[in-house]
Parts: sequence; C-alpha cells; structure tokens
Amino acid sequence: MDGNDRWELVARRPSVTYGRVIATGERDAWAFGWKVLGIAAWVPVADGPHRPMAFRWDGGSWKKSDLPVERGDVGPVAASGPSAVWALAGGRVLRWDGSAWTAARKAPATAWTLAVAGHDVWIFGDFKAWRYDGTKWSESDIAFRAMRVSASSASDIWALDAEGPFVHHFDGRAWTRADLSAHLPEAPLSPPLRAITADPSGVWITGEIGTSSFLLHRTDAGWRSESTSAQAGRMVRDVPPVPDGRGGHWFLGSMDVNGIDSALAHRDRSGRWTRVPAGGELTSLSAVPGGPLLATGVIGSAAGVFRARGRLW
Repeated sequence: MDGNDRWELVARRPSVTYGRVIATGERDAWAFGWKVLGIAAWVPVADGPHRPMAFRWDGGSWKKSDLPVERGDVGPVAASGPSAVWALAGGRVLRWDGSAWTAARKAPATAWTLAVAGHDVWIFGDFKAWRYDGTKWSESDIAFRAMRVSASSASDIWALDAEGPFVHHFDGRAWTRADLSAHLPEAPLSPPLRAITADPSGVWITGEIGTSSFLLHRTDAGWRSESTSAQAGRMVRDVPPVPDGRGGHWFLGSMDVNGIDSALAHRDRSGRWTRVPAGGELTSLSAVPGGPLLATGVIGSAAGVFRARGRLW
C-alpha cells in the first residue's frame, strides 16, 4: 500500500519530498521541490546545482509545471487563491496567474519571506519591505528583520522578528511591535518563535525553547500561551498552523524527541488536543476549508505528496 491507513500517496514525486505543498482551493494545490543537476542527494544545500520544480493538482491528477528559472531552490511560497500563487525561487519572484508562471521581478538580495493577501504581495528582507499592490511595486524601510509572515488581509499582516521574541503588525498604515517575552515559559537563548498563522480566529504562533514546544494565541482579549510538548510533541519543521475551517487548527508535530517521527496534532476551537502518529516523516502541511489535508514527506517506501484519509481523530 502506498502510504498507510491514515495517509494515501497521491503523487509519487521524490523531488518534492523535502519541499512544500500549498493548497489554493478545494480542488487545486501545488507542490514544490527540485531536481538535482549533478551529484544525487536529498538536501539541496549538499547538492550543488539543482533546478526548481513545481507540480499542480487539478482535483484529479498532479502534473509538472515548469518554472521560469533554471537554477536555485524554491523558497517561501504563498497564495490567496488558485490564480494568485507567488514564490521566491532561483533569485526571482515568480507568479502564477491561473494559466502560466512568469518572473514578476528579480528577488531582492536579502529577501527572506513573503506574504499574499488578495492582490497585495509583500516581500521582506533585512529591514526592508517590498509591496506589490496589484499594479506597481514600492519599497519601504522597516525596523525589523522578518523571519516568518502571515496575512489575513491587506490591512492585517503579522511578522515574526528574526532577532527576538517580537511580533510586528501592519494595520494598513503603519507597523507596530509587540514584545511577547512575558508570555514565554522561560527566557530563550535564541529567537524562539518559529511559525505564524493569521486567520479569522486570531493569530497563532508556534515556538520552541530547547526541546519544549509552545503555542501563543492572540484574540481580542490579548495574548495567551500554552505548552504543547505533551499535546503535539516537537514541531521542528516550522510549519505554520493550518486552519481547519471550524475554528481549530492542525499542527505538524512529532512522536519522538528528535522530531523525525511525525504526527498530526489537532487543536479544536475549545482547546482540546488530539495527536495521531503519521507513520513516517512529513515535511509540510496544507489545506483550505472544505478541501483535503495534504502533506509532503516519506511513509514507508513511498515519497511525495500524501492526502489524509478522512478524519484522523
């Protein structure tokens, strides 16, 4: 069997095993990886030359879609729908408009991450931000280095600081900073915040201090913190929380202290947790409300893109 009783292999694509999957609609998704151009190895850092690759799911099958770059890796990917997918790859900012990939511009030299909200696209670098408003690009100075970002709308963008336990918020006019130190279980030796999701239910941030994981949640009442080590295990892949469409979230957790034996952890809107072993190593996770839960990784001898077999809890 390709997969197991919890996960079904839907695309045997070893090139995306350690890449990224992103769902853009109920019957539309993308998986990104790379093809090694030379010495075969799994991780591109050790490979030398490699070519970015992309595969699209149309609700029935996965088909290769060539990217307009010849070398490099695929970095952050974000989308606001099936016809608005953006990626940093091969030194370019790439755009899928529903019919073809194009290079929208050269990527800034310090580009770290990006966020997409409707027609708005943000790219973040070292104390710089570049914004596309659907017509033109503009550049601005910002007072932080963004590590991870998430946007629920063009006037609700959140960014994790690469240099400390801070989160920055853009309200459509200006950026403000919040210090989350008081909500951490202990003082960290390095920036402890790892991934972020902003959605209608609030802002969700995962983090880790040592081998202990935690979750920060922002609502109208302010920030709240909870330990997640027992509930989810380590979340070493830095995968953002995935909304389930019912006020809850999925997390890519683990069953072992090294974080390799993956597990799907679910927190419902009331705060109740459930954790289910994956039976392998998952590397990314994505879904849209009403659509399937998708993951990349390795289960048994199968590698590529997997789909959850119904409800897992």
